[in-house]
Amino acid sequence: MIGRCSSRVHSKGVAARLPAAPSLRPGVGGVIGTLADSGGALPHYSILATAPGDSPDAPHATTTADSVGGFVFDALQPGRYRLFVRAFAHKPDSTDVDVARGHVDTVRLRPQFFECVG
Repeated sequence: MIGRCSSRVHSKGVAARLPAAPSLRPGVGGVIGTLADSGGALPHYSILATAPGDSPDAPHATTTADSVGGFVFDALQPGRYRLFVRAFAHKPDSTDVDVARGHVDTVRLRPQFFECVG
């Protein structure tokens, strides 16, 4: 017998909230965002920021979503980044963002819930 898979969220959690914009040091940019699925905030998952051309073993910026799904990168060098997240029982999600010196961009990560049973 083959199991069934679903992307339906079974419960509604707290709504995700953006954190306050950070104060930036000279020469860097920032990103604030939310991590949530259709059921609400996904707290305490790590978000990874990679730049095109980075080698897999290069150090990457990371941050963690807070208790209401908000996250902050407050010291990224200007350039293009891809933000990745892998949340338990969800399909991985990513988004691209262009970071500019002295600016804070806003993004939303919305991984899709995915559960297989049976």
